[in-house]
Amino acid sequence: PTRLVFDGNTRSAQVSVINTGDETGTYRIKLVNKRMTFEGKFEDVETAKPEEKFADKMIRYSPRQVVLEPGKSQVVRFMLRKRAGMEAGEYRSHILFKAIPKEAGVDVKSIAKSENISISLTPIISISIPVIVRHGKTNASVAFSSVKYNPPPKQGALPSLYMEIKRDGNQSVYGDMLVEYVAENGVSNVIAQINGIAVYTPNDKRALTLALKVPDGLKMNSGVIRVFYR
Repeated sequence: PTRLVFDGNTRSAQVSVINTGDETGTYRIKLVNKRMTFEGKFEDVETAKPEEKFADKMIRYSPRQVVLEPGKSQVVRFMLRKRAGMEAGEYRSHILFKAIPKEAGVDVKSIAKSENISISLTPIISISIPVIVRHGKTNASVAFSSVKYNPPPKQGALPSLYMEIKRDGNQSVYGDMLVEYVAENGVSNVIAQINGIAVYTPNDKRALTLALKVPDGLKMNSGVIRVFYR
């Protein structure tokens, strides 16, 4: 799954790590805390703000590192242990899956005496998915604000639609965005679609800009643009 949600009586979940490469790989799993910015990006949390609730202290998981041959997979199991006296609301952390290169951990000083030194950079690939714990009564509602159509900035470029998604309540929202243009004659065309748009607590707004793919021959000089968030 692309996210884990513990709500109601759910106390366990699992994720499969699959090595789709052609070499044996080592993968490390850890829980990290991240906050979402107004633009929808994520940044690591050094110190939690008073309004932020994280789930890392109540999640147990195993294993924490796996070695997989090509085509093999490993199930990582997660268990929830809630704390006493928790405030109602949503608690979120992120599960980080990091591929560890074979060359990781080589000490540069150990090869510094060599007359022929070469340095190569090995990218460390990682991906994270949110793990969400909902406790007590939670709710959320969504509205659009500041919707603005931007014409193409230059010849050959795409027009775009800027909007802000407003979230209310003590729960995050997660859904798919669809934009369609309805001409005066009632004919509609889908001009933008993107899935997995979230606004996580405690953020109450998120900015979003969608590039609009207008079919050839369609002139958007009259009609209506409709935006759906499901």
